[in-house]
Amino acid sequence: MGKTELINARHLGQGEKQLWTDLRSASSDLSSPYFSPEWTAHVAKVRKDIQVAVLHDDNQKITGFLPLQRPKGRVALPVGGALNDYHGIIAAPGLDIDLRLAMRDCKVGRFDFSHVPASQQIFERHAHINHGSHVIDLSNGLETYRQSRLDNGSSETKRARKRKRKLDRDIGPVRIETYSQDTEAFAQLMCWKRAQYKNTCIPDVFAHRWTRDLVQNLFEAGGPGKFGGALFLLYAGDQMVAANFCLADGDILHAWFVAHDRKFARYSPGQILFESMIDTFADSHIREIDLGAGDYRFKTSLASFRRPMNAGFVAGCPVSAMVRAAEYKTRNWIEGLQLGRASLLPGKAMRRFDTYRGLA
Repeated sequence: MGKTELINARHLGQGEKQLWTDLRSASSDLSSPYFSPEWTAHVAKVRKDIQVAVLHDDNQKITGFLPLQRPKGRVALPVGGALNDYHGIIAAPGLDIDLRLAMRDCKVGRFDFSHVPASQQIFERHAHINHGSHVIDLSNGLETYRQSRLDNGSSETKRARKRKRKLDRDIGPVRIETYSQDTEAFAQLMCWKRAQYKNTCIPDVFAHRWTRDLVQNLFEAGGPGKFGGALFLLYAGDQMVAANFCLADGDILHAWFVAHDRKFARYSPGQILFESMIDTFADSHIREIDLGAGDYRFKTSLASFRRPMNAGFVAGCPVSAMVRAAEYKTRNWIEGLQLGRASLLPGKAMRRFDTYRGLA
């Protein structure tokens, strides 16, 4: 293993960007839009602390890239902080390096990760939590997908269609608008989402200028087959009742921000929108709709499979490692006590703190 070089993401050369793209194209494990160099570039436009660890072999040939967000201090985070649902090293499959040495080369005291695919085995020894991202697989068409859901005992599709018929009768004809460029609809989604954060006591990610600028830029950059934001709207008559803003790249959609008009909540319009998206894209160019992590019922009922993910940290500094290890040890100990909802509090506290750190 050669030296690891840390450079500002804005200074990546065209050759490095092309190599990044080529490495990503060679591995299906890197298909998420978050692994695109364009994701890192978009975040780097709105934040000055986005850097890339460039990995080299003994002959100084570039073997991979690890994008990092480095707020004040020596602890690095995934690019975009809590907005990032996939991260890790962009490299050829099987790359084996010492991540701790890479962090020391970059003078990074610790890299905290939360959504690294388990297929990136070099992170396995640094993982403290195992979880998963729920994925809708449409690669074999609608019939195959629907049958797989029936075989797994899911009845959500039947319930969603029943609610859709009721919404159609009560309010007006139900329709979906794909890849919408409606700026007013996008603004309405943001309002709904911020109200949802407030009502559920979840940190408002849009309270920060850089996050608002990021999603606005991605919305303006998107379009069918392009990297960027993809806005999907559900209407009943002339009323918009739900919206889903995805991060899109090629044949992958990653559901990002979903919200609905609360006065239509009894119809579960978000669920209807997802079902409508599946019907629309099952026999098109879209191969996957990633619903992200979190074992919510609507995700487990819609998903074809659960992609294993790891959370943990890589420490280049022993002191920083001790602090984070103690946090995980306390969390795992309390969760193991089986105290009901109280057992979940340490994990929630860690995630909330990490969210605030990533937004700063």
